[in-house]
Amino acid sequence: MVKSNNQHIYVGLGTLSVLLLGAFIVYKTKKLKKKQVQIIGQRSIDLSVFDSPDLPGSGNCMDRQLIFMLQQLEARTGYPIFNWINSGARSPSHNSKVGGVSNSSHKMPTCKAVDIKASTTFIRNHLVSVARDVGFKRIGVGRTFVHLDTDNLKSQYVAWGYPSGTPAEVNPFV
Repeated sequence: MVKSNNQHIYVGLGTLSVLLLGAFIVYKTKKLKKKQVQIIGQRSIDLSVFDSPDLPGSGNCMDRQLIFMLQQLEARTGYPIFNWINSGARSPSHNSKVGGVSNSSHKMPTCKAVDIKASTTFIRNHLVSVARDVGFKRIGVGRTFVHLDTDNLKSQYVAWGYPSGTPAEVNPFV
């Protein structure tokens, strides 16, 4: 096979073009992600909405990844998620009082779970669907609320109903 004297130049220029295009795409992708984080992160969240009723200030322990995902859920649904928090952080005594399980992800110091009011079946089902899309992998489905948590030490891609042990009325993972 006979090669032209300039073939190595064309191969080099083609390789350089591909590398530069790849670098440009990576740069633009990272820049776009940063803008989205800044837009979502601009709203300050009043952590007292997560307080255990018997321990003011306890909402400060809430998992920051959970809060970020709740901000995404609020942005995608248009629902006032932070106004609909039923339960966030729980002291051990409050967890017992409300019938929470002993290893609840709500309990301090874990603070990786919330219950969100859902006044209608449509809102509840919409929350469940969008929560899955946002990245929640543990979803409890009650008649009037949705439990969301980010506890990676527990089973993932699961949905359950209440009382505990009953199947979820809507399961986004099947």
